[in-house]
Amino acid sequence: MKKDIERIKKLEMKYDHFVINKDGWLQLKNYDGKCVFNDGNQCAIYEKRPEGCKLYPIIYDEEQNCATLDEDCPHGNEFRISEIELAKLSSLIIRLKDERSQRK
Repeated sequence: MKKDIERIKKLEMKYDHFVINKDGWLQLKNYDGKCVFNDGNQCAIYEKRPEGCKLYPIIYDEEQNCATLDEDCPHGNEFRISEIELAKLSSLIIRLKDERSQRK
């Protein structure tokens, strides 16, 4: 999301260091299967992390068009999707789709 990117850039991070554009979808870069901000133990920008990270392990399954828990999360079975989180994710998806359509 634009707000997330601007917040991270204020940490003196260069856009090209942490963002990749995949068919109009902006995503955090990963190295060796880890987020660019994972220092090996934790998130280096935890307090300023993107909105989608705050909702994790709840993710949007585009093929199924629904919220789900990330199968790759080792603690995923400890979470339940609340109505509040579902509403936040739905709002985030709408904003991301809108931003993507503006980039195309």
